[in-house]
Amino acid sequence: MPGYKLFAAKGGGSMIVEAAFTLAGVPLEVEYLSWTTLGLEHDDLKVVNPLMQVPTLVCPDGRIMTESAAILMHLADLKPESRLFPAPDHPRRRDFLRFLMLINTAIYPTFTFGDAPQKWLKGDESAGKVLRETTDDHRKSLWRYAESWAGEPWFLDDTFSAIDLYLWPMTWWRPGRDWFRTEAPKIHAIGLKVEALPALKAVKERQSET
Repeated sequence: MPGYKLFAAKGGGSMIVEAAFTLAGVPLEVEYLSWTTLGLEHDDLKVVNPLMQVPTLVCPDGRIMTESAAILMHLADLKPESRLFPAPDHPRRRDFLRFLMLINTAIYPTFTFGDAPQKWLKGDESAGKVLRETTDDHRKSLWRYAESWAGEPWFLDDTFSAIDLYLWPMTWWRPGRDWFRTEAPKIHAIGLKVEALPALKAVKERQSET
């Protein structure tokens, strides 16, 4: 019987989904795709996801799921014992939902438009530099706001959640770990703590393979 298959790219947001499946104990086949200068341009991916985005999850019944938050919601429903999502009566459930959406709807889009600005500006290099700079600055403001709500040792204090998984790869992305260490030390510490989880050792090793 077929299982779950993930179309992914190393170093990207699909790391979050791969890590979540690992922690939930759900078998997952991963096919890594290579980045191009304009993102992902692969025929195999286009067949299952015309948006050409990863993560793209092929479910056992053949149905397709996209958007990391939606995939994690499905996984949390499938394996509630994984505790990726706090229970509805958890005292910080509302904070979890709030910042899960902030990451996905506010922070993530700054990369969508800032990573390859030429894709959106018809090759206008001057405008592209401005778009990269302004989206980078806005992202820093959003991270500082998230830092003001972050707990210790995890974002939701003593409760580990999917938000912590997001912070592992995202603290490597612009503005980078050195910036987080200085400007958002709690978020920086969470990223390091997730990276050090023994259960994620294999995921980390796959991400570092060339």
